[in-house]
Amino acid sequence: MEFKNTIQSLQKLGNSVVKEGRGILKKNKKASGNLFKDFDYLVTNQQNAVTLEFEFGRAEDYWEFVDEGVRGVGGFKGSGRARGKGSPFKYSSKMPPRTPLIQWIKSKGLKGRDAKGRFISNNSFGFLIQRSIFQRGLTRTQFFSKPFTEQLNKQTDNITEAFADDLEIALEQI
Repeated sequence: MEFKNTIQSLQKLGNSVVKEGRGILKKNKKASGNLFKDFDYLVTNQQNAVTLEFEFGRAEDYWEFVDEGVRGVGGFKGSGRARGKGSPFKYSSKMPPRTPLIQWIKSKGLKGRDAKGRFISNNSFGFLIQRSIFQRGLTRTQFFSKPFTEQLNKQTDNITEAFADDLEIALEQI
């Protein structure tokens, strides 16, 4: 059975979700990394099925944390506010890994300073960022879950009609 209309409607859904999701990432200033570049969709046509899959490429390990955020453990000083409210993820006893933070610091060319204005090592700067994330958490962006839910609600009727049209065409050929 051919699923021409169904494939087109699923491609429209995937394209809308990716476009809106990238817009949210751009708005939240997260548009420079692997997640933004690798966020895509794939519609596959098999003999009796059509599937829509969303791909995150090199960001496969952490896209959910960016989408849902992570609640911190608290105990932070200063005027900083807690992030990740409503998230199912929470730091409890283990800090986030420092190595990717140090790589990020180097790639951005950032230099940390101590209270006297002297430069500190990338390892020390990475620790400060690591501790801040551990205590305050990560902001919730919902770059995938919100557009997916909204677009699926909008396009469910179109997808159903497209499948019905494909089914009708297949029955006429029998």
